[in-house]
Amino acid sequence: MKWNEYLTQSEKTLSHEFHCDDHQTELMLHATMGILTEFEELLDNHQGQEDKVNIMEEVADIFWYLAIFARQYDIEMPHQDMMNHMGKDELVIASIKQTLKVLDVLKKKLFYNKPIDHEMVKFTTNYVIVNMRSYLWQHNIDMKDALERNIEKLKARYGDKFTSEKAINRDIDRERKILESEADAETFFNAIDNPPEPNETLLKAKKDYETRKHN
Repeated sequence: MKWNEYLTQSEKTLSHEFHCDDHQTELMLHATMGILTEFEELLDNHQGQEDKVNIMEEVADIFWYLAIFARQYDIEMPHQDMMNHMGKDELVIASIKQTLKVLDVLKKKLFYNKPIDHEMVKFTTNYVIVNMRSYLWQHNIDMKDALERNIEKLKARYGDKFTSEKAINRDIDRERKILESEADAETFFNAIDNPPEPNETLLKAKKDYETRKHN
């Protein structure tokens, strides 16, 4: 079958129905699309040098969308001992695959009017939460700090209420500074808690000082 003929024949079985008769389904679609697009941005860090500030930002944005599901299904944060010890790439890929299953559920609801498998959606929410918490842990990023910085960023963007205009006209530089302030503080305190080994210049300076002191 030639391509033009296929276009004609395949259109005959195209659904023109759209079964979105409640706000919760709209929110679920928003959350699923948001999670997947944030993963696309997070993957940029897997193709070259990692940007820790960006990693914190993208993962926290994923949690923002997960919060939509958590409010809908009254999902608590899984116990802190629940961690997934897959590698970084595997954590992201597994989370994307599971989220795509939710997208498939929503597709069937919206275009076939098939009931939503709510238990699967709840499982996915918990699964991705644990994966992303594990991902932050592997990057030495505190989850509570990441979530707080996310809210500070969104306050700078919107104030206390969303508008489409503000979503489009963002001050990227200002938001980056908000995120970097947390990363800078973390770097400072990590240096105090885990000071680096002295280099040759520092060792020589110490030796010169001790020589002068004894003379």
